Amino acid sequence: MKFTPRIEIDEYIENNELNARIYQVLLHLQDTKDNNRYYLKRCPLAIFNQSYAICEQVKSIKHPENEVKIIYSTVRDHFLAYETSIIFSCVYLILSFNEKENSNIRFFLNRIKQKLDPIYFCEFEPLLKEELTLLGELPLSFKQLKIAAENNHDLNEKELFYADYLTRYKQAQNKGNIIQQIEDEINLIKKKKELTIPLNIDSDSKIRDTQNIASLKVRSVVILEILKAMKCGKANNDLTDICKLIAFLTGNSYKSIYNDLQKGITLKGTHTQDIQEVNQLLSNLNISISIDNNKQY
Repeated sequence: MKFTPRIEIDEYIENNELNARIYQVLLHLQDTKDNNRYYLKRCPLAIFNQSYAICEQVKSIKHPENEVKIIYSTVRDHFLAYETSIIFSCVYLILSFNEKENSNIRFFLNRIKQKLDPIYFCEFEPLLKEELTLLGELPLSFKQLKIAAENNHDLNEKELFYADYLTRYKQAQNKGNIIQQIEDEINLIKKKKELTIPLNIDSDSKIRDTQNIASLKVRSVVILEILKAMKCGKANNDLTDICKLIAFLTGNSYKSIYNDLQKGITLKGTHTQDIQEVNQLLSNLNISISIDNNKQY
C-alpha cells in the first residue's frame, strides 16, 4: 500500500503523545545550533511524511534488516546527510513503540541505529527513555488484557485497571478496536456495580470481598488508636501526614480518608463484626487498645 503524505502537521501531532514530543524535538533542532550541528531547515511536516513513509515500507518487508542499505541510500539521495539522520531517528522512535514485538523490525532498528549521527540522535534518546517509562509494556490483544483483568474480583479495582490501560493505549495511539472494547468493558462494569450495590447501606460497608477485609473506617480507627497510644495522632501530628500513612497502609484513596478524618469517624452497627474481630486480635497481642460503636474518632 502506497503511503499518503499528510498536508497538515496537526494530522500527526493531534491526540498523539509520541508524535507531539517528536515535534518538539524537531522544533528544537530548527531553533538551536550547538555541538557542531546544522540548523534543521526542512519543515517538521516533511520530516514526518518521510519518516512515516519509511515506517510503512519497513513494515511491508518480511526481512527489512536485509534492506537497510537500500532504504537508507534511497532516502539519502533526496535529503542531506544530517536530515537523513534526523528522519531515521524519528523512524527509530516510531517503530520502537509500535512494532516492539516484531523481531525482524528490531533487527532493522539495531542496524539502522549504527548509521545515525550521534549529535542528532542524542536529542531523541531522552524522549525514547521517557516514553518507554510512560507507556510501559502493553498487551498485544484485548483477550490478554481481559484475562489479566479477571484477577481483580473487586469491581472498583477492575474498572480502574481498564481505565488505566485505556489511557495508556490512547497515549500509545493504538488505533485498533481495543480502545472501543475497553470503553465498552468499563461501561459494563459500571452497570454491574449499579446492579450489585444495595441502595440503603452505608457506603463504607457496601461490598465485602472474598477475603473478608475489614471496612476502611474500622481500619482507619485502629491505626488512629495505635498512633494515639504512641502519643501521636490527630492531636499531635498533621492530619495530612496521618491520612497519607493510612492510605499507604490500606491501599485506599487519600482523599476519601482525609474527608472521613476531617469530619470525624463514627462507627455504626454495620461495623460490629469488624470491631469485635479487631478487638480480639488486639487482645491476643496484649495491646491495651479497643474501639467501640457510637464513638467519634
